[in-house]
Amino acid sequence: MEEYIVYCWNCLGEYDALSAVWCSCNPTHPTKVCPFCLQCFCSAPKDYKDKFFKNAPKELIEDFEMFSQSRGPLGESLVRAKAITADQLLLALKHQKSTGRKLGEALVELGFIDQETLSYFLSQQKSVMQMSLKDLEVDPMLLTSIGADYCYEKAILPVNRESLSQKEILTLAMAQPSDGETIDYVQNVSGCQVVPVQSKKEEILAFLMPFISTKSSESLNDSVKKEITQHGLSVIRKALARGASDLYIEPLENEISVQIRIDGILYKTSPLPKDIQSLLIHEMKLLLKLDPFLKDMPQESRVVMKSGEQKYDVIAHSLPARYGENITLKIINRATFLKSYEQLGLKPEEILLLRSILSANTGLVVISAPVLHGMTTTIYSMMNEMAQEGSRRVVSLEYQSVCPVPQVTQISLGMKENAETTATALKALSTIQPEVCVFADSIDTQYLAREVFKLAQSFLVVVGLEARNSIEALDKFVELGVSPADIMGQVTLVLNQRLIRKICPDCKQVGSLSERSLYLMGLTPQEAKGVEKVCQGEGCQNCSNLGYRGRIAIYELLTFSPEFKKMFIKNPKDKNLEKEAIKSGLKTLRHKALDAVKEGITTLEEFQKGNF
Repeated sequence: MEEYIVYCWNCLGEYDALSAVWCSCNPTHPTKVCPFCLQCFCSAPKDYKDKFFKNAPKELIEDFEMFSQSRGPLGESLVRAKAITADQLLLALKHQKSTGRKLGEALVELGFIDQETLSYFLSQQKSVMQMSLKDLEVDPMLLTSIGADYCYEKAILPVNRESLSQKEILTLAMAQPSDGETIDYVQNVSGCQVVPVQSKKEEILAFLMPFISTKSSESLNDSVKKEITQHGLSVIRKALARGASDLYIEPLENEISVQIRIDGILYKTSPLPKDIQSLLIHEMKLLLKLDPFLKDMPQESRVVMKSGEQKYDVIAHSLPARYGENITLKIINRATFLKSYEQLGLKPEEILLLRSILSANTGLVVISAPVLHGMTTTIYSMMNEMAQEGSRRVVSLEYQSVCPVPQVTQISLGMKENAETTATALKALSTIQPEVCVFADSIDTQYLAREVFKLAQSFLVVVGLEARNSIEALDKFVELGVSPADIMGQVTLVLNQRLIRKICPDCKQVGSLSERSLYLMGLTPQEAKGVEKVCQGEGCQNCSNLGYRGRIAIYELLTFSPEFKKMFIKNPKDKNLEKEAIKSGLKTLRHKALDAVKEGITTLEEFQKGNF
């Protein structure tokens, strides 16, 4: 199969442009969408575009020319209203060329739209291109939902809203129907598919005049403030709607970068214009309960936001940077954050082992993972599980409380690591006398490492540690100055975990690979023999064309046999430690990840990316 491998101008990842989808930014001049960061190159520099099309294969050039030569209002309206994608339009155009049918008929025959939708858009075309607003009656609530001031500034007017095939369609009169940015904004605010129509600017403004409170400069400033606030709200709403765990707003030299983290992967979304930076940051800090006038110091706040029926805890930070203040949001769905052991993904035999070890009065239990791989969720869920038993007092020490846990005494150490504050809190534990002490943040100093080993002689202690596997977690304690003998004497369990992306069930496809291909992807000959099929997500609307939806945790639980303890005390760098652990029953992350591939839960790419 022919390929056209290019690098993405945004994330620099390599991808096959022939198999990538076309964007829907401009129906007559679309560009390809990178499957990794989901960004097209419509806003890329001219030299990038020139080089892309100069070296492109004939098939791709012909597809692009087919778009540019089909300047019909039906196709453009359907794509701009997001009723179809640019790729669906291209297939319909090819079908139209081969059969001689009309475009609308081709779209219906291919199943991209139904007859009702086609009839609606065709009827709109008769009045869309030039629509008079004389004697028009508009619902004031419809106007208010977008904002009269915004409509006045953009010379737009919502004309009609109706349901069509379980979709909400909004007819929007515009002085400039080609203004895609405004169309996108109205679609985001209203939640409707927008059908733009052409109207005279004078008529639109005259119609809006009664709804504008005043035309003073102060009012115009209020209008601008409202619009910019809506920009910030729109960014947050999109992050919540897409299930993002983090949102980053970072002013750069010429734009405001907006990035979201979904299933551990960072994606760059459409940037915001630089000229709104000052007011945008000011309004967002007010929204997030940060001091808008304190600009040279980091700040932290916590607010509750709602999207649909879901409530979210949002931890906000403002950080002074080179080109202005960065705003970062940590988004936590409290309803789903605290999980049972079963919901975490632990197997029944693993739960039995974990509960047995956590029932001890003393000892050190280590929860480890790389950054952004769910260690905090696991620790909080363990706290919640132990507290629900009701027989033991659980106390946690946290630099930043992520989520309140019922019946757990959560002691905050502040957003900055302060040795004096930490020492005071540790001394207070002798007064509180908990049965279980949890360090919810990663242990990363010699002082804390020494203290937790001391505490483990009197209480059951649970700590977090950043590490890629269980053996590495033990080695981290050695690096922090703890003797191998003390480690083997106090640590009763290392639970190491990794999050892997799940294949979207709605677009999962089953295939196979040759043993040679499996070897090239890092599998041993023995492992390759056990892989009879592989699965992949093609990408669909339900997974935002990623092919993945959600993540699942895999775990390895390391306990120590007498032989393992002897080997570790003698040489904690012994390369045979993992082999000895496997001999004693350890199922490694690599083993668990390969099982997930065989079961069709994840892909070989995720296995390979994990570097297990």
